[in-house]
Amino acid sequence: MESSIKQLKLVTGEELICEVLDEAPDSLAIRNAFTLVEKDTSDGYKYFTFRSFMIYQDTPLQVMLVMCDKIMAMAFPTEDMVEQYDIALKEMNEYKLSEQEAVKPKKNNVQSLEDYLKECESISLLDSDVSDMIPN
Repeated sequence: MESSIKQLKLVTGEELICEVLDEAPDSLAIRNAFTLVEKDTSDGYKYFTFRSFMIYQDTPLQVMLVMCDKIMAMAFPTEDMVEQYDIALKEMNEYKLSEQEAVKPKKNNVQSLEDYLKECESISLLDSDVSDMIPN
């Protein structure tokens, strides 16, 4: 499965830059998605920044589906934007790793596996279980 970086314009007006993993007739499988946000400085200059597209979906293992009927346009981003995207991904991953290291309990502090799992859950280190979200 070959991946590529694409820039998407959604019907909501949001612009995304993301890695497209797969293109199906009705949806795109994406990951590492950022929303492009325009900012203005007090002296009238404009600049763009990246924000996570979906909360808790910002790791390389999280795959999202974007429905094709919600996409107005798709393009290949410029080289400059891809470079900035790569920097943003690297910074986000470094931040996540440092955050996990900062909250990782020491062996002496964990009395049981159950206590450790509860602690991880309280600080959102574990993936959420979505099996109950889809009716059987």
